[in-house]
Formats: sequence, C-alpha cells, structure tokens
Amino acid sequence: MSSQNGADGRGEGTLAERAVRRRLASVEESAQADVQALMDAGLALMVAGGGERRPRVADIVAAAGLSNDSFYRYFAGKDALVEAIVEQGARAVVSYVRHRMSTAEGAGERLRAGVTAVMKQASDEGLATQTRAVLGNATSMSAGSRHMSVALVESLAGLFTGPVTELGADDPARTARAVAGAALAGMQYHLFKGETPDEADLGHLVSFLLAGMVPASR
Repeated sequence: MSSQNGADGRGEGTLAERAVRRRLASVEESAQADVQALMDAGLALMVAGGGERRPRVADIVAAAGLSNDSFYRYFAGKDALVEAIVEQGARAVVSYVRHRMSTAEGAGERLRAGVTAVMKQASDEGLATQTRAVLGNATSMSAGSRHMSVALVESLAGLFTGPVTELGADDPARTARAVAGAALAGMQYHLFKGETPDEADLGHLVSFLLAGMVPASR
C-alpha cells in the first residue's frame, strides 16, 4: 500500500508531510500576527508621540503584549520596524490611489483623481496624523527608508504613466515620475505645515502639471 497519496488519490503527500505543513502554516500564522501586533503598537506610539520622539522597544513590546525576544526575532531594531511601517503605509497609499483612479473617466480626470488621492493624506485628519507621525520617525533616512521613498515614487509613477501618455507627454516615464514627485512634495508641504489643501490648491497643482505635459512643439 502506497502512502504517497491522500485518501482521494490526488497526491497530497504522506500523513507526516501533511502534519509538517499544518505545523508550518500554524507557525507562519502566529508569526504574522506577532509582526502585525508590533507594527500596530509601533504606529500607535508614534502617533501618540506626534512623530517627535521614537518609541522605545520596551514600550512597543509592552503595547503589543509580547516580549523583547519576540521583537528581535522579527526586527533587527527600531529602524527596521519603522521601515516596515513605512512600507505598509506606502502600499496602502498606492492601493488607494489606484482605486480612486479606476473610478474616473478620461486621462485628465484619472490624473486629477490620482493627485487628489495622494493629497488626501494631508487633508484627512486621521490619515494626516498617522502620515506625519511615520514620516517624523523616518527622518533618519536609513538606507531602507530611502529605498521605500524611491519605491513609492516609482509605484505612483507607474499609475500615472497611462494618463500622461494619453495626454500627449513627450516623455511619459519622466513626466509620470515628475507628477508623482510633485504630488508627494505637495502633500508633505501641507502635512507638515499643518493645514488642509483646499480645492484651489489642488486645482492649481493639477493645472500646473497638465500644462507641463504639453509637448514643446505644440
């Protein structure tokens, strides 16, 4: 009798192999829960500190209900945790921008929707508080933080390439990157100034960006 197949004969492995997979799946699920708890605790403490002071590892693990050993099992130090939080936030921003752009029709409106979605990080009180705190804690700009900043611009540029191409930009790739950089710079300006960008601010930025896309020969 062969033990290589499951009861239904579909080749799911031996009972021992399946037991190992169940155990590994359980360990992975537990590890993911621990990492998310540490990131949530770190973000909450950053927000509570207003981004002006970095939370201590002891405070993070206490808030997460874990131990120092657990923290260093997953992260080399606070910088690594901050980078993970920045990465998670960047992915959320890109996902939100993509969603907002998908609901707009026409290249100009898609671009406006994308820029508006980026600027929303400064206009929504809850998002602004979190973003300000995370950026404040990432001011050391370690190699990982710099990499995430570049990756965020590149990800947003990837979303903007389609609209700027349709709008007739001479160099869509560079133009899309410039739009992403301008939107992020505008967001950070309003964010750290502590004011909400209004429709006039947004309209001026979008008009400026659109004007810059017109080929010089036109």
